Amino acid sequence: MRPRAIIAMTAVAAASLAALGTGAASAQAATTCTWGGTPANPTGTFYYTGQGPTNTPSTEPLAFVATGPLAGECSGKLTYRGYSEAGSTCAFGGFEASAKGLPGVVRAAGENVIGLIPALLYDKYGNVVGSENPQVLTSGTEESNFGFASCNTPEGFQKGNFSSVIELFG
Repeated sequence: MRPRAIIAMTAVAAASLAALGTGAASAQAATTCTWGGTPANPTGTFYYTGQGPTNTPSTEPLAFVATGPLAGECSGKLTYRGYSEAGSTCAFGGFEASAKGLPGVVRAAGENVIGLIPALLYDKYGNVVGSENPQVLTSGTEESNFGFASCNTPEGFQKGNFSSVIELFG
């Protein structure tokens, strides 16, 4: 496991323990939002601005944009602009992105594990303020979108839909 993944998991565990350990009287309720619809109706879109990931590890970072409407306890539109790390494939790899549209969140970072890409959300001071759990291949069974089939092409996986659940820690 890479050091960044270990740090990310430790931060989530610490935030969870801190929330549990503060007691009911002082604990702040988390805010739960959806981003990009639901798995049954994904309305979020993402695309790579150049080369997309393939089944061969990338030799350079792969730039992407992900955007979609917020719902639940959030409103507006959230947009990530970032990159998948060098060495990423369709199935595995980390990402980092700037985040715009969700108050208090300026950056996200996560790890792809076969289309499930849990991420931590950070404020402008570098503090973990939430988590995000997208499903990138929600439309992978549609006839027009064969998901990872494009990973075998020279261009790679170029675009798709997603849905996500966001939890802000309070």
